[in-house]
Amino acid sequence: MATTKTIQSLERAFSILELFQNGKPEMSLKEIADTIQLNKSTTFGLVNSLTTLGYLFQNEDNQKYSLGLKILSLTNAVKMNNILIRASRPYLEELCQKYRETVHSAQELNGSIVYIDKVDADTSMYINTQIGTKNYMHCTGVGKVLLAYKTNEELDAFLEQPLKALTFNTITNPDKLREEMKKIRDNGYGGDDEEIEIGLSCVAVPVMKSENKPGFAISVAGPTVRISEHKKNGLPEDLKKTAAKLSEIIYGYKA
Repeated sequence: MATTKTIQSLERAFSILELFQNGKPEMSLKEIADTIQLNKSTTFGLVNSLTTLGYLFQNEDNQKYSLGLKILSLTNAVKMNNILIRASRPYLEELCQKYRETVHSAQELNGSIVYIDKVDADTSMYINTQIGTKNYMHCTGVGKVLLAYKTNEELDAFLEQPLKALTFNTITNPDKLREEMKKIRDNGYGGDDEEIEIGLSCVAVPVMKSENKPGFAISVAGPTVRISEHKKNGLPEDLKKTAAKLSEIIYGYKA
């Protein structure tokens, strides 16, 4: 069976952080070195790096170390995502039941989108997406409605990279994508029209944290013929209403 190579210094750094799980709020450098069975100089280098980065904090009175505020910020980020999923899930299920299509929620991460939740419909075509996986921003509905609220400078920086064509409908021309971004902002919703896969389309909207600042996006996806009918029968309006509710519930923002 193949083994995955790990980076020893990272393993050691995380082993130091994990020491504080065991009910010890503070530890001296010697205690840390003895517990993880490393020499003091190697341990100091790791502890000093973790302290500089904010993951450990040194008490000036006794020179002992404790977990730093950076750990708390990561914990809060995880809690926020959990809150986001819990709060939005009933509304995603409601959309799924009404339209009998697959519903996604997604956030941006380093120039890509990451799916954070998915509700499958029994009658919908199979859509090969999984929670936690990445996808392109320029050709997904959720990605485009998040891109649409970038500043001109941020959008320019994004468009410096080549835009990969997944189908002949994928927008790869930067000027055309800019036009698409304007249309999304004017209409309050967007989508993709067989830009990832022929026969598959979606309608998407941003969930706003504040004016011009989206927190995440939601979409309804399915066969192009059915999505076209849903659009005529109020899907964009339903998505915008759902997004407005989630903006208020999750972020306390009311447009």
